[in-house]
Amino acid sequence: MRNDFVAVTFWLVIGLSFSIRSATYPIGSLYRPGPGFVPLILGILLIVLSLVLFKNAKRSRSFQKGTFSSSPGGPKKVVYTALILILAAFLFETIGYLFTIFLLVAFLMRAVEPQSWRATLLTAFSAASAIYLVFDLLLKQPLPRGPLGI
Repeated sequence: MRNDFVAVTFWLVIGLSFSIRSATYPIGSLYRPGPGFVPLILGILLIVLSLVLFKNAKRSRSFQKGTFSSSPGGPKKVVYTALILILAAFLFETIGYLFTIFLLVAFLMRAVEPQSWRATLLTAFSAASAIYLVFDLLLKQPLPRGPLGI
């Protein structure tokens, strides 16, 4: 239960700090959001999700017993994830944003939580396609393109 309480407290503090800090910027409206709109929404979302986590932690005995450090390869998975994210941050302008997202999702699905190749490739392609659809086509925001033009 202690690990659950630490996680709930951490996310609750982050959510509250996002919400409080966003009040220093104009919030705007739903149709004309200001710079404080997204941090406010994210802060509220983090607060709600931390309260849901707290509710689940109190209700479920198995959730209370399972800790991160006792899961197989737990700390190693965190290191893999952090390294893959750092590598992706450095590569996205060099090899292109979409190709980086494809590789990021694929590596995370194979190295951190091994999945079948079919599921890995399908999910990586879907994630890259969804990002392209939303940002490049719908929002008309150009993404960094690599040497292949993608």
